[in-house]
Amino acid sequence: MIVTTTNSIEGREISRYNDPIAANVVIDTNIFSDIGASYVDFFGGRSTSYEKKMQEMYKRVTETLKQRAQTIRADAIIGLSVDIDEISGEGSQMFMITAVGTPVNRLHKPHWQILPIDRNPSILMP
Repeated sequence: MIVTTTNSIEGREISRYNDPIAANVVIDTNIFSDIGASYVDFFGGRSTSYEKKMQEMYKRVTETLKQRAQTIRADAIIGLSVDIDEISGEGSQMFMITAVGTPVNRLHKPHWQILPIDRNPSILMP
């Protein structure tokens, strides 16, 4: 299934726009990744533990959208928008990712037939 941030699919005609669908994924960070991230924040660099969590969340939320689109027999999702928020309080920290998109049905790519041009001079001249 095609999932795109654009509002169209190049070379394809959309035959039906369905109501937008949304999916949310919330994941809790654990104390070990928090400690590792605090060292990265202090010394600089990349937090691979948080990057992995974000990649996992993105994959889960897009798979959820695809499943929801498939239940209504959509062929693709256009206009994908993804938002990531941090939820923290009372000693815990979580990340929430929200994805919204429009499931569509698309017509298949048209098959164009190119006909050869007859270059016979007798046809061109009277």
